[in-house]
Amino acid sequence: MQADDKEMMDGLKAGHEWAFRQLLDRYEVRMFQLAYRMLGCRADAEDAAQEIFLEVYRSIARFQGRAAFSTWLYRVAVNVCLEFRRRRRRNEVPLSGLENALSDGRDVDPEESAMVGELQQEVHKAILSLPEPHRQVVVLHELQGLTYAEIAKALNCPVGTVKSRLFHAFRKLRESLQGYMAEGRVS
Repeated sequence: MQADDKEMMDGLKAGHEWAFRQLLDRYEVRMFQLAYRMLGCRADAEDAAQEIFLEVYRSIARFQGRAAFSTWLYRVAVNVCLEFRRRRRRNEVPLSGLENALSDGRDVDPEESAMVGELQQEVHKAILSLPEPHRQVVVLHELQGLTYAEIAKALNCPVGTVKSRLFHAFRKLRESLQGYMAEGRVS
């Protein structure tokens, strides 16, 4: 039986191993996906995801329950990813291990598959080229499915700022991808 977030947090604060296992079971995939979208490299995302859970373990006593646990967790995750990027001091993030999001098990025409892969790479590069605040809101909203309010809490900013950042991010993404789309590579 799965405990709710409050029971899990109480268990973590008490040092129960079952609570940490449930934390991993519930959030491991989401934290890896978030780290991958923010860092752009599978190996870095794996390392950052581990750091996220270590940081949760180290700072669990500071969680006061004023916000939902998931909101606090996303804030921790974003901070870990930002720190990870600062430590790595990379100007460009390599594209490795890009999954084929459109693969649903059906037979795919190799040309169509190549075009889809190319489009994914272009979108991925465009997201990585966004300024950090814009990339954060795109990843959290579009790829992690958080609401504006959840993002605002996770990033400690007003909801209006989240909406503004998303607006500007999408405008920049359209501009970045305009040349690609104009070349007729995508039907």
